Amino acid sequence: MLTKTDKEILRFLQADLPLESRPYADLAHRLNCTEKEIAGCIMRLKENGYIRRMGAILDHYKIGLTANCMCVWNVPPAGVALISRLTVKQPGISHCYVRRRVSGKWPYNFYTMIHGRSRKECMKVIKQIARQSGIADYKILFTLKQLKKISPSYKV
Repeated sequence: MLTKTDKEILRFLQADLPLESRPYADLAHRLNCTEKEIAGCIMRLKENGYIRRMGAILDHYKIGLTANCMCVWNVPPAGVALISRLTVKQPGISHCYVRRRVSGKWPYNFYTMIHGRSRKECMKVIKQIARQSGIADYKILFTLKQLKKISPSYKV
């Protein structure tokens, strides 16, 4: 059962953390506790499965990575481990994952999200992966317009 303090901490963590050396200081003051108690509560919430992970989300546009594409690959089952190892080493790839193919409609099963300063930079990464993996069947879907970029928030 979540306490009132637990719920306040979860609400706080769903928003952007303050960019300061002590991001929990104001929250601790507001909840009349210490920053150490906040950290302990966060650990307990994580251990109990209320928090799965915490991580930073980088706004790649703000740092100049304005060319973005999803590259989809038709990878044979035996090649997934190899292409996975190749893609995670590439700078500019924020995530990659495997999906089921749509038989007869969409043969692609491996997806990579690539960020670069230009389309040319993204293409260089794609060509390197293709060359090293031997995968020649892929499609590139460049971002035309970013519509939404917000973190999910849940009612607690």
